[in-house]
Amino acid sequence: MATVAKPGAPPDAPLAVIGAIAGVAVAALLIAFGPMLVAATGLIGGTHGALWDESVFTAAIFGAMLLAALIGGALTGVRPFALGARPGTMLALGAALGLAGILAGTALSWIARGLAIGAAGTPGAALLLGLVAIVLQVVAEESYFRGGLQPLLARVWGVRVAVPLVAAAFAGLHVLGGAANLVALANLFLGGLAFGLLAARAGGIAPAIGMHLAWNGTEQLLLGLDPNPGVGGFGAMLDLDLVGSPWWGGSAEGMNASIGMTVALLAILAPLLIYARRPV
Repeated sequence: MATVAKPGAPPDAPLAVIGAIAGVAVAALLIAFGPMLVAATGLIGGTHGALWDESVFTAAIFGAMLLAALIGGALTGVRPFALGARPGTMLALGAALGLAGILAGTALSWIARGLAIGAAGTPGAALLLGLVAIVLQVVAEESYFRGGLQPLLARVWGVRVAVPLVAAAFAGLHVLGGAANLVALANLFLGGLAFGLLAARAGGIAPAIGMHLAWNGTEQLLLGLDPNPGVGGFGAMLDLDLVGSPWWGGSAEGMNASIGMTVALLAILAPLLIYARRPV
């Protein structure tokens, strides 16, 4: 994201491409070395506890991503935090899609006998802090990828190229965060496609935030599916574990590596792809 342009004015194609490559490189550096730098400060680990560690880690990594999105937008003339038309309606629509998707994926795992009830859930004030952390993560990722990189590339090659390119970058960068399963990477790509199509159609990131937030929040704080098994430092209302075949999420990567998630995302993508062909 290293070119200056007036808002709405298409930058020179080579500079836009260089800017997008720089944006991906910055994200890669942040994901690859950010955790090590945060750990080196001594602010996490030791006797602080899981709640403190997750809170500080999320604030540091995704706060830095938000700052990078802000700087990138200033340099390129792209508005990474633009919500688009009818933001409230689009946010709710995205949230409905995300909730339906994660519940459908969970139901498919249950049908395949890959769902078990773990220890009792841990509702409490920590859940509110967890919700704040997830909101920060989702807003940072969506403003960076769908709000910044995608519109920048769309100015050069159009939405039909920009959406899958950014979705591929989004999935690929998760390898640096530990994702290795091919099904998980495919699901991350499909999720990126859905977020990208929603943002492109709405002209802003509101529906992508809604879908991403509802999916992650339900998965982590309501159902307790992530991490798998057990629950994270913020706790969860329930503690459902994915067990059995890794194809249905019975691994450390959980729902991300489940074909139930694949089916749910494809069901969401089908109407989005049809709708995307209609003129705005």
